[in-house]
Amino acid sequence: MKRTHALAAAAALALGISVAAPALANGGGSTNTILLVTAVTAGSIPLVVNYNHKVREKRLQEQEVTRRQDAYRDWFYHKYGYYPTYEQFRQWYVQTYGTNPP
Repeated sequence: MKRTHALAAAAALALGISVAAPALANGGGSTNTILLVTAVTAGSIPLVVNYNHKVREKRLQEQEVTRRQDAYRDWFYHKYGYYPTYEQFRQWYVQTYGTNPP
């Protein structure tokens, strides 16, 4: 989130500068200002898209782990009559998927 806030602040700052820059350059700086704002905006789009993609991917992973844990807990309860501890779940997860749950 902090990175997204920083990008938004940078874009807002660039827009603020773009409003004041032509006045400071007696109207001669408008082309440079337009190019600067366009470059900042174009440069920030891939970063925001990549960030959103990573967030979505992480949420899907967490949902999948939760779904697996719920399924295992239900199976374990029906077999043994009590719910497994987190350590038992983690041991099963590592044996089954070869990695620790995130």
